[in-house]
Amino acid sequence: MESINMARIIFFGLCLVSGIVFLIFILRQEDKGLDYNKIIRELNKNKEKDLKKLNIKNKEINNIEEKILKCKKELGMRLFDEK
Repeated sequence: MESINMARIIFFGLCLVSGIVFLIFILRQEDKGLDYNKIIRELNKNKEKDLKKLNIKNKEINNIEEKILKCKKELGMRLFDEK
């Protein structure tokens, strides 16, 4: 009697595991995955925006540095520190 109950438990366990495996394969087929081309296009677009922003900020920094150099020159200070 115990062997029949044990066989039923094992059979139920195998059915449960095979059902889970079956569901996983069904769900994987419906998954389309990542669209790498779309991701690359978005990254390139963001890169272009970032480069434009960086260029603008570099121009601002250059203008500020020019003003600092003019002020140092007017005050008679060294323009560049010697190391």
